[in-house]
Amino acid sequence: MNRVLIVVRERTIGERFQEELGRRGYQTAVVCNPMQMVEFCRQHIPDTIVIDLDLAEHGLWTSVQVVKGMGALANVPLFGLSSTDIPKSLEKAGAAGFSAVYPTHAGIQSVLEALEVCVEKESGLEEEPEVEVISRDPSLNRLRELTRDVIATTGRLKVHMAEFGADGPELFGYIESAGIAICDKLTTVEDFSLHDKDLRHDFRNMIGSVTGFAELILMEPRISSAPAQGLTRLREWSKEFVNILDEQKADSVV
Repeated sequence: MNRVLIVVRERTIGERFQEELGRRGYQTAVVCNPMQMVEFCRQHIPDTIVIDLDLAEHGLWTSVQVVKGMGALANVPLFGLSSTDIPKSLEKAGAAGFSAVYPTHAGIQSVLEALEVCVEKESGLEEEPEVEVISRDPSLNRLRELTRDVIATTGRLKVHMAEFGADGPELFGYIESAGIAICDKLTTVEDFSLHDKDLRHDFRNMIGSVTGFAELILMEPRISSAPAQGLTRLREWSKEFVNILDEQKADSVV
């Protein structure tokens, strides 16, 4: 899972990615237009493709469909780079199955991290998803439902990463980490134990990261409606999460 095809309009950007990936043991190739991408994929099978969305006017989307139509590449992970936050391009990337889109100027580290996740999945190193737990405690069940919604929505928002501003990838990473941390902690919580003050405090801090960093990203002036709606939903679910904790506090003798 270490062969990466880099499709970029400016070769210097491709060479920067090639250098960084090469240092980490990835085998890379660089092409400079969508047609070259198609021709390359007819002869070779990359494990991952990093694509410059600024090539949209050069037949990019048709070429992506051609590549995804090749049997061996139907499920190849696609990561986008974009120097702008044009909503139409980001929407097309989502429809084409891109895993995420990152700002071109800040994309190398984000792509490297995403590739590491792909490698872990391919190698079977990532833990199997937890079986959904249904408890006798309705409040605990609802917190788990809200957390699953947060994680699912966060995953769908990745394709809009390029709209989140210069610090967006870092802020969004905090949201992702908080959702995963909450999910992990909820699997260890026993029924009817949310009356514990320290436990509520821990959850309040973690869900606060989701709310706070979602609000910071929403302050970006050029964010489009689709990611804005998703981030607003994260805020709403976070608020309900806190309300449930407050209800537990009111019922508590702690």
